[in-house]
Amino acid sequence: MNPFKKLVLPAILFLAIVDVGIFGYSIIEGWSLLDSVYMVVITLFTVGFQEVQPMSEEGRIFTIFMIVTGVGAAVYLAGQVIEVIVEGQILGIRRRRKMKKKIRALKDHFIICGFGRVGRQVGSEFDAAGIQYVVIDNNTELSDLYETENILHIIGDATSDETLQEAGITTAKGLIACSDSDVSNVYITLSARSLNREFLIVSRASTADTERKLLIAGASHVISPSLISGKRMAAWATKPVASDFLDRISHGGTMEYNLQEIPVPENSLYAGKTIVESRIKENARMTVVAILNHDGSFNLQPDPNTVIQAGDTLVAIGTNAQVKTFQGTK
Repeated sequence: MNPFKKLVLPAILFLAIVDVGIFGYSIIEGWSLLDSVYMVVITLFTVGFQEVQPMSEEGRIFTIFMIVTGVGAAVYLAGQVIEVIVEGQILGIRRRRKMKKKIRALKDHFIICGFGRVGRQVGSEFDAAGIQYVVIDNNTELSDLYETENILHIIGDATSDETLQEAGITTAKGLIACSDSDVSNVYITLSARSLNREFLIVSRASTADTERKLLIAGASHVISPSLISGKRMAAWATKPVASDFLDRISHGGTMEYNLQEIPVPENSLYAGKTIVESRIKENARMTVVAILNHDGSFNLQPDPNTVIQAGDTLVAIGTNAQVKTFQGTK
């Protein structure tokens, strides 16, 4: 419930009594509009000033009525205003504490630094894939959006070590630096890498010069939206069918049916088996299109007799549910 709705009834009641008072003094005493307004104000706010003019008995009785009802309505309105202020502060403190508790409990999550157009799209893709994340942004105008969509967030400076630590950078899986400012992204990347030497950092760059600086600062990957959009537009113009296929599996409206990464741990049921023996296509209805070998090399055209080794990562086309069907341990 909107806390300000509590003020509607007492405000209407108070204004109604003010209107009645002005009208009453004008009719009973025959005063001008200014004199009637003045009398209502000094009566309701109990300042103790003398009446503007001598009053009749009817006027005094009416004044008693105004004091009892008007002062009561004014006190009621003031009490509701104070309650809304205090309640809002308490609820805000409670929400922040609850938010911090949830963030502290996260593990293997992502941190999105900057929640502009790019950051929101990243968040939407994470939501579709069921990936947990925390947003860091210093734009206080987005507070309502965070609350409405239940987004874990921190209003603050993403270049600050303290803010990054509050977002759980030591237990996070990766960080997305997608601020609108290249300078901010460089500082965010530098700060994040100094706090976590192992995790993934994907940074946004507007120019090739910034891309080089981000890599030096510690970014794992650098993305240039203008470069990517240019390549995709050219591909759509020259290879529309192939581009449509790649768009469906890589950049569709959902990450449900997509290119999937399937790690093969030491205790995997499929370690040491060929692709044919694993029956990935028959059982999970997925197609392996590439394998990142445990030695870091890529097999971009694996044949059915390719042996799956522990430590490999399979790149396959399928859904999240199909990945769960395939994954298994001894």
